[in-house]
Amino acid sequence: KLVEPFEITVAKVAGMRQLQIILNIELPQMLRFSVPGIINEFSSVLKATPFAYTVGIAEITKQAMSLTAITLNGLQIYTLAGVLYFIIYKIFTLLAGVFEKKYRIS
Repeated sequence: KLVEPFEITVAKVAGMRQLQIILNIELPQMLRFSVPGIINEFSSVLKATPFAYTVGIAEITKQAMSLTAITLNGLQIYTLAGVLYFIIYKIFTLLAGVFEKKYRIS
């Protein structure tokens, strides 16, 4: 068990309500153990599945196709689209790193 029974008992004796116990005692301890796995799963999903479309990849590709049809500079436009995708992915990985450091198990 992540939360020892005596912690809940002490919180109740101190006059904490159930919501306060959940928010101040149980949730922080659960996050410390669950955040690394959640981040790993999210990273895998972002890289390897159509989930990337929900963060704008489809829109970036659609705009790249439109610009290529107009300007006939496909190489530059698709390179820029790839760079934009990389930036989106890098932002998510940096945010994941922040969460992982905050909830690191010591």
